[in-house]
Amino acid sequence: MLGVDPKVISHHLSTDPEFRPVVQKRRLFNPERSVAIKKEVEKLLSAGSIREVKYPEWVANVVLVKKKNKQWRMCVDFTDLNKACPKDSFPLPRIDQLVDATAGHELLSFMDAYSGYNQIRMNKADEEKTSFTTDQGLYCYKVMPFGLKNAGATYQRLVNRMFARQIGRNMEVYVDDMLTKSTTAEKHAEDLKETFDVLRKYQMKLNPSKCVFGVPSGRFLGFQVHQRGIEVNPEKIKALEGMASPRTLKDVQRLTGCLASLNRAPILSKPVVGEILYLYLSVTKVATSSVLIRLEEGIQKPVYYTSKALLAAETRYSPVEKIALALITAARKLRPYFQAHTIEVYTDCPLKLILQKPEVSGRLTKWAVELSEYDIRYTPKTAIKGQAVSDFIAEFTEPDAEVRRAMEDEQTTKIQWKLHVDGSSNTHGSGAGIVITTPEGDTVECAMRFDFKATNNQAEYEALLAGLRVCIALGADELEVYSDSQVVVHQVLNEYQAREEHMIAYLDIAKRLLKKFKAYRISQIPREENEKADALSKLASATTSIRSKAIPVAHLTKPSTAEPEEIIIAEIRPSPGDWTYQLRKYLEENILPEDAVEAKRIRYRSARYTILRGELYRRGFSKVLQRCISGEKTGEILRSIHSGVCGNHTGGKSLAHKILRQGFYWPTLFAEAQQFAESCETCQRVANDIRRPPELLRSLTSPWPFAMWGLDLIGPMPTGTKGGAKHAIVAVDYFTKWAEAEALVHITEANTTSFVKKNIIYRFGIPSIIITDNGTQFDNKKFREMCEEFKIANYYASPAHPQTNGQTEAVNKVIKHTLKAKLEAKKGGWADKLPEVLWAYRTTVRSSTGETPFALAFGTEAVIPAETTFTSPRVQLYSPEHNIDMLQQNLDELEEIRDAAQVRNSAYQQRAARYYNSHVRERRFQLGDLVLRRVSPNTKDKSSGSLADKWEGPYIIKRIVGHGAYMIARPEGGLVPRPCNAQYLKIFYP
Repeated sequence: MLGVDPKVISHHLSTDPEFRPVVQKRRLFNPERSVAIKKEVEKLLSAGSIREVKYPEWVANVVLVKKKNKQWRMCVDFTDLNKACPKDSFPLPRIDQLVDATAGHELLSFMDAYSGYNQIRMNKADEEKTSFTTDQGLYCYKVMPFGLKNAGATYQRLVNRMFARQIGRNMEVYVDDMLTKSTTAEKHAEDLKETFDVLRKYQMKLNPSKCVFGVPSGRFLGFQVHQRGIEVNPEKIKALEGMASPRTLKDVQRLTGCLASLNRAPILSKPVVGEILYLYLSVTKVATSSVLIRLEEGIQKPVYYTSKALLAAETRYSPVEKIALALITAARKLRPYFQAHTIEVYTDCPLKLILQKPEVSGRLTKWAVELSEYDIRYTPKTAIKGQAVSDFIAEFTEPDAEVRRAMEDEQTTKIQWKLHVDGSSNTHGSGAGIVITTPEGDTVECAMRFDFKATNNQAEYEALLAGLRVCIALGADELEVYSDSQVVVHQVLNEYQAREEHMIAYLDIAKRLLKKFKAYRISQIPREENEKADALSKLASATTSIRSKAIPVAHLTKPSTAEPEEIIIAEIRPSPGDWTYQLRKYLEENILPEDAVEAKRIRYRSARYTILRGELYRRGFSKVLQRCISGEKTGEILRSIHSGVCGNHTGGKSLAHKILRQGFYWPTLFAEAQQFAESCETCQRVANDIRRPPELLRSLTSPWPFAMWGLDLIGPMPTGTKGGAKHAIVAVDYFTKWAEAEALVHITEANTTSFVKKNIIYRFGIPSIIITDNGTQFDNKKFREMCEEFKIANYYASPAHPQTNGQTEAVNKVIKHTLKAKLEAKKGGWADKLPEVLWAYRTTVRSSTGETPFALAFGTEAVIPAETTFTSPRVQLYSPEHNIDMLQQNLDELEEIRDAAQVRNSAYQQRAARYYNSHVRERRFQLGDLVLRRVSPNTKDKSSGSLADKWEGPYIIKRIVGHGAYMIARPEGGLVPRPCNAQYLKIFYP
């Protein structure tokens, strides 16, 4: 029996032992089908694909399916057997990626294996599990039949192994569909020969009737591919051509199903590596859609379409959430495109700001995290240039302005004022609870009792209206409202309809009041999240005998629908002079200011104050009487509690809360506490280090090999056997990653200068740039003179900032790690092993370039010991007469290899920068700013040990060097000689 050698691969079933074998009840067939089954069994027996079996544990029935040519195809119902087999997670290729990779080639050859599955043998132990019953008897498969679970994964595993060297280069394979592709017609015969050699080696046979060779276009995986791009198979879009525009949910679902089966539009364009792709998003009430396009000569051409019919829960998403859902759906379906390209999203919705808001919903936060790995930009919609895109926008965009209005309602600015309200109605009465949180974090609590009968819904509305009036009086312009009343919230959002006259009146008042805010958001929350307002409302509605006297309860005599009550809350704003003066005057002498507005303000404000033993006290919400402080005493209290005997140098907000708990109060307490804590010099000096980088990452790129070198030192090392060497000097080329190193006994300017001449200039030519640290071995007259002599630009990294010369630091780590592994206990022999370590480094592929430094430097790979010991192909087939030809060919390809390596290196740097920049919190300083500098090991006070200050200064910014580096000076005028990186600076508050 022909086929793939079972030593190469065979199909294993790996049935779960917990499943009991199943013998299916035999099915009966009519005479016509019985004849077809008999013929198929005889054919399989003669081919050696099946054999007779006795007493099998698993038995299945056969199933007949009529083919297009009216003949019968016999299959086996392996449903029960498949349930007992775990899924093989071996990945199948993505069809869209295969089709994209195929488009754009001059000649194509399409091949199909002859009964491909049957060319793979079954594992001997699993053959009888494939048993099936017929009128002729019981048989089992010796080869892998169709219908078995994981058969596709086994076949894909085989072809991936067979064509491992060709896939992606001149071949694409999806299970038994094979395609050989050539960029030019001249190479096609050579590419086909390589394919046939592999097929012959593995004894795989083709089906001539399904093979087409050397054609410019053809059908592959349901698509028409050719050099210009990709088209859908015309036979598969007849159903769409006659389809009317969707008008109902069922129409949308039907259209979505058709698009899912094709997964492409009729004409698609293949993206070019590195180009920007553009994404249009669109939503309706029942679906979301998107189209990915590319620009070709100013014309927008579609790359991919996606769409999604919304589930019942998703239809209730806000319009902004639907837009975000359309984006996340596109990102998941088109993940390869999003990973390989910068995506520019065209939408009028401020998606970037919405996804970055700290208070967004959980699902938006999850989507934002998922999208953060991609390079996505957001741009307002512009003119639409492509006809396909125009059709997409015209058919799928919501016709009315609902989305735009909803987006205007969902303000992207941070809402700082928060209002929690709750209403309560019981047999004892009704009332409202109001809790307001100001931008500074202060909390205002109010309980209000209604002197009229009110239902629970009326009480909820009265609570909302009272809270809105208080917020307006306090000057709030952006408000977030929380209520646990489902009826009130949904009526305000126009999701429920108000039918009763009194509810319509309440709703009208609520909407009028909400219009007075620049931005607002109202949300329903569970009662357990509204505990404070709930407790206040129950307190207000309780009987007088059980009502707490610690919290004053206001009274509302009439419903808001009859005559709106005006509630005035005094602004907490310090008056000129002593802020306690007018309050004392009123409480002690009953004298009010002449100004009517001010008099009314004092009268309402005085309810929270009282005079005890000649001192003014304020009744706090925490039921503690707080003594009112003014003048210079505020500073003394701040100083005493912050840095006095019992002070612990706490932060501003904690300091203010501590002062309140100690029984002191003044109107600007929180602001002054924050300012006092920030300006405390002791706090600033002992503050923790700032971990987040202050500047965006800037990668250094060399334009050509050996043009830019980085130099650094390693050491001190164990005293070496080679002349007592304790240090090593290392040089790295930024383009090829080639490394040079030399062991040194002493670090001197003569040694470093000699190393540069001997190992860089005399070997690789004069470089354009050399980057070093600020050590005296590099920053000296002799080294600078050498650089001037050879016209070399010499750049120095900022002190204590090795990232500037990061390439050399990375190579240092590799060298030290390899030395540790090679030396084991004999650390003194590091100098002797250094050349060996360098050789290993130079012949290892670097992840940033995808090539070895040796190959990028010389155009070919170095011969290593493993090749001579075990005779690699190039050593075995070495021919002196062909050596020159091969060498010239390698050198011709070298420029292309270097260009590709530079592209990969740039992509690697972009990925690194994207990750690094996600943690950046920019800190920039201006000329004249006072700053503190992080204490370095050289300036650290050794006598203080772990209790030493972490920051020193202050210093003055004298000059902005750029890229996060600054020249600083001491206040007395002494300029620090080297620039300092912003990572080691922070602002000083005097």
